[in-house]
Amino acid sequence: MTRLARYSEPYQPTGSLAAAGVLNQLGRPDTEPLEVLVREAVQNCWDAKRKDVDAPVDVEVGASTLDAEALAVLRERVLPEPPPHLPLAESLAGEVQLLHFADFGTQGLGGPTRADAEATKETDFVDFVRNVGQPPDKELGGGSFGYGKAAFYVASRAGTIIVDTLCLPQDERRLIAYGLGGKYRDDGAPYTGRHWWGLVEDGVPEPMRGVDAAELATQLGLPRRGTGDYGTTVAIVAPRLRVAAVEDDLDLDAAMEFISECLLWNFWPKLIHAPGEAAAMSFRLRVEGEERSVPDPRDHPRLAPFTEAMDLLRNPAAATPGDPFSLREELECRSPRKVVGTLALRRTPTASAPATDGPRTNGAQETTAGLNHVALMRNAELVVRYRPGPALPVPNWGYAGVFRCTEELDEAFRDSEPPTHDAWNHKTLADPNERKFVNASSNRIDEVLRRLVQSGSTGTPQGTGIPVGRFADQLGGLMTGLEGPGARRPPSPATPGGGSVGGSGGEAGSGGTAGGAGAAGPQIVQVNPPELRVDGGGEAAIMTPFMLDTDGVPAWLRARVEVLTMDGRQVESDPPIGGSPPAVLRWTTPDGGSISGEKTIAAADADGRWEIWVEHDPDLMVRVAIDAGAAEL
Repeated sequence: MTRLARYSEPYQPTGSLAAAGVLNQLGRPDTEPLEVLVREAVQNCWDAKRKDVDAPVDVEVGASTLDAEALAVLRERVLPEPPPHLPLAESLAGEVQLLHFADFGTQGLGGPTRADAEATKETDFVDFVRNVGQPPDKELGGGSFGYGKAAFYVASRAGTIIVDTLCLPQDERRLIAYGLGGKYRDDGAPYTGRHWWGLVEDGVPEPMRGVDAAELATQLGLPRRGTGDYGTTVAIVAPRLRVAAVEDDLDLDAAMEFISECLLWNFWPKLIHAPGEAAAMSFRLRVEGEERSVPDPRDHPRLAPFTEAMDLLRNPAAATPGDPFSLREELECRSPRKVVGTLALRRTPTASAPATDGPRTNGAQETTAGLNHVALMRNAELVVRYRPGPALPVPNWGYAGVFRCTEELDEAFRDSEPPTHDAWNHKTLADPNERKFVNASSNRIDEVLRRLVQSGSTGTPQGTGIPVGRFADQLGGLMTGLEGPGARRPPSPATPGGGSVGGSGGEAGSGGTAGGAGAAGPQIVQVNPPELRVDGGGEAAIMTPFMLDTDGVPAWLRARVEVLTMDGRQVESDPPIGGSPPAVLRWTTPDGGSISGEKTIAAADADGRWEIWVEHDPDLMVRVAIDAGAAEL
C-alpha cells in the first residue's frame, strides 16, 4: 500500500522563506479567522472557474470526525513522521476532525508540479502548493494564491492541510499534504518549517497521482470525483472552530451555521440571478455526512434589500418610478475625469438586530444598529465590505446599496486591498491617478448618500406628481418598529406588536390579536411600504397595503392614525394647530370593494391584499396602526 513520505525544506545557500513568514502574510485582521478562511477559500474557488465552459462553480463545505479506519489512514499513510516544531503529532493523538472546501466546475490545480519547471500558461499547482506571494493571474479575480492561502494553515491546529485535485489540462488526479511550523535545526542543518508529504522523487516531494490518489482521498472521506469532475478539495486537519464571542470551540453544527452565514454575507451576489438564468455559484454544506443547504439570500432579513439593489445595478429597468431612493448612478472622478463605478440603492424598512452572545459575521456586526450601508465589490462581485453611510432621519427606515467598480479599474481597486481583501485603501497605490480613482469612489458614494438623506427623500410617490411637503417624503414613520427582509417582500415572522401594522407600540384589541408568530385567529403582515397616491376624489392620500389571513373566521379590523413628533419618536397628544388630525378615508378589499370608516368587518373568505387609505397632510408625519381580531357575529 503506497504511502506518502515527509519532506522538510532546508534553508538554501541563497536563503529561503520561513514558514512563519507565510503565516504572517495575512497580518492581524479584525475579521474572525474562521470568516477570513471562508472568504479566502471561496475566492480561490471562484478564481479557479473554467473559462472554456459556461457553468456555475459548485462549492461544498464539509466537516467530519474521522472514524478509526480513516484516522489510521491519516496517521500512517498521509501524514507519517510528524516533524518537530509543527503541532501535528499532538493533533493526531486523539480524535481528529477535518474541515474541507471542495469546488466543482473549476479547472483544478493544473500545470507543472515543480516550481523550477519550464514555464507554462497554467501554474496553479506550484502557485498554491509551492510558491508564496505569486501575483494574481486571474482576470477580474477575487483574490490570489499569493497570501490568502495562509488562512488555511492559520485555521489548522496542526498547521497542516491536504490538497486533492482533479486538474486540467493534464486530466490528472493529484494528492499532496503541506504543513507550516516553526523553523528548527536537525543535525546542525537549519530548516524553514515548511513540510510536504508526497512521493519524494529526486529530492522533491511530488503528489500522489491517478487511482492511488483517488482511493486515498476516498478513504479520508473527502468528496468523490467522477470523470470530468474537475476541481480541488482542501482539507484542514484539526480545524480551529473558535470565534471571539464564544469561549470554547464551536461544535461542528454551530461552526457550520456560522460558515453558512459567512457564505451568505460575503458571497450573496453569486447566489442571485435573473429569472431563467443560473446562479454563478452554488453552495452545499455537509456535517458528519448529512447534507444541508444554504438559505436563499433573498429571504434573509437583512440581506434581501442588498439583493434588490444588486438587481437594480445589473438591470436599470428594475428601478421603482418616482422613488428617489431607487437609484442607479454612475460615479465619476472629477480630475482626471473618469467613471469609477456604479452605485445602486434601495430604501428599506429596518430595525436593529437583536442582542446576541453568539458569533456574528463582519457584515452582521457592521449592520447591527440597522441598515444604512453600501456593499462594496469589484467585478468578481464578492463583497469587500459593508460601508456605513449617514442614517435616515426617519426611525426604522434605512437603505441598502451596492457599488461595483468599472472593469477598467478593477486591477487598481484590487491592488488597494490588504491580503484579506476586506477594504480599499487608496494610499497604498503607487500610481497617483489610481489613488485618485479609488479615493473618488468613496467621496462620490458619500456625496450621493448625503444628498438623498439631507433631502429627506425616503418616500415612494411612484410618479404621482404630487408636491411633497416637509414630512411627506418621510413616510417611514408609518411603519415604525417593523422588521422585514425588504421593501417588496413580506416580513417573517409577522409584524411585531400583536396585530398592529406599524409596530412595537400598537395595541391589540379585545377578541384576539393578529400577527403573533404561531397565533390563532386573524393575522396581518405588511407587504409594501406606504405610498403617496391620488385618491379617487383627486386628493392626496397615503395608501398602506397589507395582507390579511382571517384563519377561516370573520375578523374585525380597526385603524388608528397617529400624528408623530418631528423626530418620529413620540405621538402628539394635541391635534394640529388650526385643524383636525388626519383620518381614515377608506379600506380597499381584495376583490376591489371599498369600505369607509375606521372599523370594518372582514368575511371569513376575505383573505388577501387589503389597502387602507388615509388623508395626507404634507406638514404632518403620521403612523397607521391596524388591529385585528376574531369577530363575534
